[in-house]
Amino acid sequence: MIETLAAWVEASGPAVYVLAPLFTVMVAVLPIPAEIPAMVNGMVFGPIWGTLVTWASALVGAQISFELARRFGRPLTERVLPASMVNRADRVCATSGWPLLLGLRLLPTVAFTAINWAAGMTALRRSTFVWTTAIGILPGAIVFTTTGAGLGALLDRLGGQTLTIAVTAVFLMTMIGMTVWLCRPRSEPE
Repeated sequence: MIETLAAWVEASGPAVYVLAPLFTVMVAVLPIPAEIPAMVNGMVFGPIWGTLVTWASALVGAQISFELARRFGRPLTERVLPASMVNRADRVCATSGWPLLLGLRLLPTVAFTAINWAAGMTALRRSTFVWTTAIGILPGAIVFTTTGAGLGALLDRLGGQTLTIAVTAVFLMTMIGMTVWLCRPRSEPE
């Protein structure tokens, strides 16, 4: 899938310089995993320029999500949830502030888009959101874009069929391992 997407982006010619960042911005606004566009950016632009495109586009998309949540999500939240819950979320943001947001950004298990939208629905300052996002997403942008650049080089070297077989084998081994782990006998609690 990534190879097909990268081929489509590369076939776009000069439009790639507009399409790739727009795709990354779109993914940052919608609840879609950001790893795929980051990897495509690495395949198309290489590790350095691809990281810059991924980082800047994700930052723009995060800001769009934040502003949409601030404009539309906050009023909706105030109508749906009790005022005590909204006030509690604001207090958590006020007391925890930037360390909490930066920590969430650095955790790979917390959804990027969810943080954008949730932060916009709180009283968090825009400037805090922007700088913590800029710093917090940089490691992921580097890792996934560089992975995409390496994947592109691997595809060129091995060919798509070899990589497809390898990815399928890893997927099947992972699924077998998860099945064995989930079906293992558990001891009864005392």
